[in-house]
Amino acid sequence: MQQPGRGAIPLSQRTSEGVARVLRSEIFSGELKPGEPLRERLLAEQLGVSRTPVREALFTLQSEGLIELTPNRGATVRTITSHDIMQVYTLREVLESYAAKEAATGRTEDDLEALEDAHAKLVRISPSGNASQQAIADLAFHTLVAEATGSRMLQTTMGHVLAFTVSFRSNYSYPAERSAIAVEQHRAVLDAIHARDAAGAERLMREHVESARLFAVQHFERLQDADT
Repeated sequence: MQQPGRGAIPLSQRTSEGVARVLRSEIFSGELKPGEPLRERLLAEQLGVSRTPVREALFTLQSEGLIELTPNRGATVRTITSHDIMQVYTLREVLESYAAKEAATGRTEDDLEALEDAHAKLVRISPSGNASQQAIADLAFHTLVAEATGSRMLQTTMGHVLAFTVSFRSNYSYPAERSAIAVEQHRAVLDAIHARDAAGAERLMREHVESARLFAVQHFERLQDADT
């Protein structure tokens, strides 16, 4: 069945990257649910592309941990477990604290301007935005921290980890109190990067990710309790 709003994508975007972008967005927004099948032929017809870019896009999403590819079954949206959540946030804590430290010493004025814009969007969206809007705004900020390091390898690695986080985070909104805490934590990290305080940026980012992990695990456990 065609997803809401899905249709043929513009000719210039009919590549594996364009297809991955569409499917990733639908996973982030919750339009594609865990366990939902992703059939190559149907996706190709809906998006107006051949099956080759669809197949390549599915491999990309598999590498990001967003889907599963199983022999004789095909692709399905991945079901997230509590172990996955713990593991991905542990990886984030290591990678992002290092990225914040590197960004503090390597950032440019353009990086700071982009981060300020991203934080301003977080401030606007956090109190009233839906889960997907909050998650994508948060993703933008953390992605820019990675870009400020100047390390392509770190950006790619963090991109995979963050993509997985957002696929889960898009399923629940932060309440007002949690949103305010997250905004303050982002501001503290940005201020440390602005001041070229590498040690401070590293510590503050670690504390922020740890705080997000605790909230995510608590939310997941509540969902499990509700299902039992």
